[in-house]
Amino acid sequence: MSPLKQSNNFAARMGRWSASHWKTAVFGWLAFVIASVFIGSAVGTRYLEDNDLTVGEARKADKLIESGFPKSADEQGEIVLIQSKTLKASDPAFREAIKDVTETLDTFPQVRKLDSPLEARHQRDLISDDGHSAVVQFSPEGTYDEAVEYIETLEAAVDKVDARHPGFAIDELGSVSTGKSVDEAFGSMLAKAGMVALPLTLVILLLVFGSAVAALVPLLLAVTAVVATTSLIALPSQLIPVDEQIAEVILLIGLAVGIDYSLFYLRREREE
Repeated sequence: MSPLKQSNNFAARMGRWSASHWKTAVFGWLAFVIASVFIGSAVGTRYLEDNDLTVGEARKADKLIESGFPKSADEQGEIVLIQSKTLKASDPAFREAIKDVTETLDTFPQVRKLDSPLEARHQRDLISDDGHSAVVQFSPEGTYDEAVEYIETLEAAVDKVDARHPGFAIDELGSVSTGKSVDEAFGSMLAKAGMVALPLTLVILLLVFGSAVAALVPLLLAVTAVVATTSLIALPSQLIPVDEQIAEVILLIGLAVGIDYSLFYLRREREE
């Protein structure tokens, strides 16, 4: 059986150089990672605006809605839904619940364009046909990012109104409150996946390599690569803004690629 020829491509030459100059390679890589962090911090990452999140047919639908119901670029919409299985909007207790909601919201300076179903001009639009549901609508002041900072205060106030009126379901929802909940849920799931990925990856590498040192080398390489990539993403984000969850996505992809190539090299070494 003839011996395998030594590869002389760029990757092979880099590998041989790194093996013979391992201190320069290791500390050079660490210096690159640290420099990346400083560059990323100095430049700052630009994230997608709320209006840029939809694409394709969803984006077309947004455009149709915007053309049919024009509003300022930074205007957000929130509603408070008031429901009762037994009472109707014309009943005194129902009207008192609506009044409590509107008066509570009216105390907040961030609430604009407050429309109540108790007003004659809004009764047809804000009260359901069966009379068991009514909507109080308003626009939070500022952009989506600004409204997110204080929307929980409004939600807490609405929850207190709900507690004062047993027998009614009073809930707030809209572009800010619902969007914030979705963002938090998605971010939490990705963060949890990232937390699970690191220890799970280490366990897999320990089983494959049978050595803590051998297992930590590819893991540390992958983690430092993730740190550098997450920092340097700030540069292209100045031209093309990125999603806020990009760090978690980079972590999952970085670990997957790093470990995959480590196992690939191990298999190649055993074959040769």
